[in-house]
Amino acid sequence: MSIFSLRYLSALALLFLVVVPATHGQTTPASALGSKTYTAHCAACHQENGLGVKGAFPPLAGHAVNLQGQNGGRAYLMRVLLFGVEGAINVNGASFSGAMPAWAALDDAAIAATLNHVFSAWDKPLANFKPFDATEITAVRAERMSPAAVYALRQKMLQSQAVAAAPVVAAIPVVAAIPVSFTEAQVAQGRAAYQQNCMDCHGSSLDNGEFGGAPLKGSYFRNKWGNGSVASLYAFTKVKMPPDRPGTFSDKVYADLVAYILQANGYEPGGRELPADPAAQQSMSLKRD
Repeated sequence: MSIFSLRYLSALALLFLVVVPATHGQTTPASALGSKTYTAHCAACHQENGLGVKGAFPPLAGHAVNLQGQNGGRAYLMRVLLFGVEGAINVNGASFSGAMPAWAALDDAAIAATLNHVFSAWDKPLANFKPFDATEITAVRAERMSPAAVYALRQKMLQSQAVAAAPVVAAIPVVAAIPVSFTEAQVAQGRAAYQQNCMDCHGSSLDNGEFGGAPLKGSYFRNKWGNGSVASLYAFTKVKMPPDRPGTFSDKVYADLVAYILQANGYEPGGRELPADPAAQQSMSLKRD
């Protein structure tokens, strides 16, 4: 969420410069670096404008600043990028249930640059905002937290908030997961769409492409998507693929492609089609016992 083209994800290996403080609204080498980093690693899900994808990926615009203003918010946000987060959240009254992957593969200066961009690109930073730097990230990296532990840190931060009014940071109960559903007919339709549009990059077996497409099954798939929801996989597929014309298929075709990928990863077809509505996909967890 062909879908994980290495031409678009290869930037994970890049090294970045040390961040220096930037003034809101100015273009400095540091702020340009932060923008470039965000575009390479974050924009596919959270979008260039920071508004996210409805029903799949939460917005950062207006939300990150509110989190940073809370007691413990700065510490939480550094850990989100380093270790990921997994659990149900609510942003601006909309619920999101999935998993954000860890970005620990990036170096400490790169993570600091990304955070500084998030706090200056769409919102005016808080008056007491201090730009992140690589030394802070280095200290936090040694903790090696799990995504679930980061989520628990978020919940603790929200529960300790004295003013419980802000809906942009309110926690919500975890919604009970329901089984993934798709039909054999949908898999067949997805296979046909895959063979026509995706096979050159990802190969006939979804992991043997000739043009650098990342594997769409096996350990790569489990590590990237196995802790999230169908909505995350579907939305990523729709906003990024095919690389030369993303979003050009119908919602139904994207759902069929996801069904085919799920079947290739051992999920069993049933009697109900995979819906093309991200809101309906949110409670469909890809976790396995």
